[in-house]
Amino acid sequence: MLKGIVLKIPSDDTVVESVQTFVEKIGIASGVSEEDVTGLSISVMEVVKNAIEHGNGGDPRKLVTIYIDVYSGRIQFIVDDCGSWQPEVDLGHEPGEGDALISSRGRGVLIARNLARWLDYGLNPEGKTRATLIWPLS
Repeated sequence: MLKGIVLKIPSDDTVVESVQTFVEKIGIASGVSEEDVTGLSISVMEVVKNAIEHGNGGDPRKLVTIYIDVYSGRIQFIVDDCGSWQPEVDLGHEPGEGDALISSRGRGVLIARNLARWLDYGLNPEGKTRATLIWPLS
C-alpha cells in the first residue's frame, strides 16, 4: 500500500496535466481499473483546480498541498489550499436550482462528488480550506 505521499504544487494551471498523470499512475498502481482511472483523475483534478482558482486565487506563490494515502478498499486524497472557504456558510459547494443550475459555480464540486462518491470540505488545523476525497477500490 502507498501511504504518506505529499505533493506541493504552485497555483499554476501549467502543472495540472502533470498532477493528473501522477494521479492516474497512483490509481492504476492501487488497483483502479483502466476504465475507472479517468473518473478518478477527473474527480481529483476538479478539487485541485478549485483549490488553485478559488482557494489560492491563481497565485503561483500560494501552494496547493495534496496528501495521498492508499488503504485497504480506498484511496484518500486530501487537498489543502490557502483559502478559508466554509461550505456550510459560503455558497458554491452545491449547485442551485432553476437559473442557478446552469451556473458554473459549484459544478466542479458536483462532478467530483458524483464520480468519487465521497467528498467533504472543511478546514485544516491552520484554518485553511481542506477537501477530502475518497475513491473506493473494488
